[in-house]
Amino acid sequence: MLHLRCIRGSILGFVLWCLLATAQPGRADAAAEFEAANKLFEQGKFTDAAAAYEKLLTNGPTAALHFNLGNARFKSGQPGRAIFHYHQALRLTPRDPDIRGNLQFARRSLGATMDESLGRQLLRTLTSDEWTWLAGGALGLWFLLMAVGECLPGKRASFAWLTKTCGGVALAFTTLLAAAHAERRLAAQAVVAVAEAPVRPGPLAESKVVFSLRDGTEVEVLDAKGDWLQVRASQQRAGWLKRDAILRWD
Repeated sequence: MLHLRCIRGSILGFVLWCLLATAQPGRADAAAEFEAANKLFEQGKFTDAAAAYEKLLTNGPTAALHFNLGNARFKSGQPGRAIFHYHQALRLTPRDPDIRGNLQFARRSLGATMDESLGRQLLRTLTSDEWTWLAGGALGLWFLLMAVGECLPGKRASFAWLTKTCGGVALAFTTLLAAAHAERRLAAQAVVAVAEAPVRPGPLAESKVVFSLRDGTEVEVLDAKGDWLQVRASQQRAGWLKRDAILRWD
């Protein structure tokens, strides 16, 4: 499943890069490197493919690049890094069913499931920028209608219903924007990217290990002190681990 979806994502990404190459000759090399990385994946050289995709991130991240890199990392036995890149891809294209499907597949392979409520699914349907544009556009139209009503008081009643409707829509989108930002802060913000991450009660190497988190465990970051991060796993257990044991996408 991951292999087929990687090829689909590769074609889309390759087409986009080719279009950019017509305007920027330097992009032609990037498109060729992207296709070369795809061939490495198809040949089963997943570690080499992951390294090639990683190098291409310096040219600018795309959803297709993060998607394929996530697939290569998963096939290389690095579920945490795979989940990280799937999340990065979803931040760019939150409505892509292939990315969501592969993320859920990676979670299930680890025996982890994260059921999302309908409300959370709605908030994640759009990116933060898209929610901002919707709220800003609705507010702008509402203010414009109110300004027109002030300039033309005699005709204000004829479109009062439209002004009220736009006001309600603007309020709804603004509320959804605030909720989307709050949801992103409260949701899992990182994933363990090492084979085993010891968790301690305090940010000290001398502290006794209370439990460990395995590669691919998604966590919420609560606090930070130096090289340490306080995290909470899905089981509501909290503790401190080294910063380099996880990858963050917030």
